[in-house]
Amino acid sequence: EDDRQALHSSNNSMIQEAEVVKSEKDKQKIRDSIAEVVRAELSAYSTPKQGNTHIDDDEDDRNVLEGYERLLQMLNSAQARHDHMKADNSLEYTQSMMDLGELHYKLGNMNQSQDIFMSALKQLLESNIGTDRNSMLMVAQCMHSLGAVHARCGEFDEAFRWYEEAVRRKNEIIKENRNSESINSYHFELGKTYNALAALQTMRGGLQWRDAMSMFQLAERHQLHGYLNDDDNFLEMEGNVVTKNIVEKLTPHHVQSIVNIRFNVGKLLHQHAQYDDAIGTFRDALDLARLDVERMTTDDVQDFGASSAVSHPSPFERKNAVVELLVQIADVHASAQKYDEAAQAYEEALGYHIFFRRWTGNSVESKGQAASVLPATFSATNIKLDCDNATTMEAAIRSNLAHALAHIGQEKLGLDHYEASLKIKRQIGGNDHIEVAHTLMGMGAVYGGPLRDFATALNCFKEALYIYRGKLNELTDECGISGSNKFFEDDETVEIDGHIQNAVKNIGLIEAGLLKDREDGITKKRR
Repeated sequence: EDDRQALHSSNNSMIQEAEVVKSEKDKQKIRDSIAEVVRAELSAYSTPKQGNTHIDDDEDDRNVLEGYERLLQMLNSAQARHDHMKADNSLEYTQSMMDLGELHYKLGNMNQSQDIFMSALKQLLESNIGTDRNSMLMVAQCMHSLGAVHARCGEFDEAFRWYEEAVRRKNEIIKENRNSESINSYHFELGKTYNALAALQTMRGGLQWRDAMSMFQLAERHQLHGYLNDDDNFLEMEGNVVTKNIVEKLTPHHVQSIVNIRFNVGKLLHQHAQYDDAIGTFRDALDLARLDVERMTTDDVQDFGASSAVSHPSPFERKNAVVELLVQIADVHASAQKYDEAAQAYEEALGYHIFFRRWTGNSVESKGQAASVLPATFSATNIKLDCDNATTMEAAIRSNLAHALAHIGQEKLGLDHYEASLKIKRQIGGNDHIEVAHTLMGMGAVYGGPLRDFATALNCFKEALYIYRGKLNELTDECGISGSNKFFEDDETVEIDGHIQNAVKNIGLIEAGLLKDREDGITKKRR
C-alpha cells in the first residue's frame, strides 16, 4: 500500500511539472562536462600526484589507487576480463557488461554507460528470460541504471520513466517471490530505486517536499527489510537508529546505501530550512557511517586493489562518508547562523579528514572491542598544515572553518586557516584558479572588517578581481558567448560577473576607508 501511494503521488505531480526542452547539442554539452566534474569530485579527498605520474614498484601506491585512479584501474581490469570472455547470451557475460556500465557511470562517462546498459538490457529482453528471477532482476537493474544516467544529465523525464518501470518490475519480483531466501535482497533493490526516484522528484520539482520525505522513508524501510523484526531479538531497531548489531550483519554496500538515503533526507530538510531536523538526520547517518568505519580492519584499509566488486564501496569511500556528513552538519549550522556549532563541526571534519589519511585501520585482534577507535574531538589549533599531502577537500574545509571562526570573534585563528587554504589552492590549482580568488575574498573581508587592515584587504580584493576577470575572459573567448549563443556557460558567467561586482564594490569601500584614515591623520597633525 505504501508503494502504491508513493507512486500515486509521483504520477499526479508529473502532470503539473514540465522539463525544460533542451536541444541535442545542449544535452551533449552537459554530458561532456560531467566527466570533468566527477573527476574533480572523486579527486577532492586525494593528494594530487606531483610531476611524473609513474610509480616505482617499491613506492607506496596508496594515493594512486584512491578515488578516481582506483575506479580507472577497476575499469581497465574489468574491461580486460570482459574482452577475454566468450560473447554470448549468458548471464555472466551480461553481468560483466553491467559492471562496465556501472564503472563508466561512476567515472562520469555518461554516453558509454548508457550505451552499455542499453546493450545489456536488449540482450536480456531478447533472450526470453521468462520467469527466471536473476534475469528479471537484472532487467530491472539495467532500467534503474539508465534512469540514473538520465538523472545525472538533467534529463528528468526520461529518468522518471526508467525509474518508474524499474519500480514496477522490482515490485513484481517481490510479489512473486515472497518466500524466497533472496527476498531481503529484492527489497534492498526496490529501496535503492525509491531513493533514486525521490531524489529525482526533488530535483525536478515533481513532489511536495514532505511527499519526497515519505518516499525516502519508504526506501529505507525496504532496505532494512528483514532486519527490523527478529523473533530471536538478534537484530534491534531503536527508533530511527540502526544499532551496531544490525551494522555488523550488513555489507558495506548495504550500510552506505542507507547512509545515502539519510544524506538525501538531510539535504532536503536543509533546503527547506528545517535545520534541527536536518542536523538530526545527518547525525543519524553519521553514527551509522562511523560504525561502518570502526569495523574496518588493517586489511580492509589496505585493500587498494582493483579486484573488488564494482558495487562494493572502497575503504576510501567509507571513511570519506564520515567527513562529508560532518561538513553537511556544519553547513546546516552555518545556514542557521549558529557559527559556534558550525566551527566545531568543521574542526571535526577537518580533523577526521587528516586522521583518515594516516589511519591504518584496526588490528584483527582488536576488532569487536567496545571502545571506539576513532578520536572523539579535534582542536583546530592542533591541526597543522602538511601541504605536500593536502587535498582540495582540506582546503575547502579550512576556508569554511575560517569563515565560521571570523563570525565568532576568532579572526586571527580564522586567518590561519584561510592562509593554509590559500597555500593548498595555489599549489594544486595555480595562482589564477578561481578557488584562489574565493579565498582571497574571504581574507579581504576579515582584514578589511574586524581587523581594519585596509592595505592588506585591498591587495586581497584586487588580486581576486584580477583572477575573476581573467576567468570571465577565458570563458567568453573559449565559448564565443554572444547574444543568443548561450546555454550552460550562462550560469557560470553570470556567477563570475557577480563575483566581479562584489570585488569592485569591496575595493571601493576599502579605498574610501583608506582615504578617510588619511584625512583623519592629516586633521590630527593640524591639531
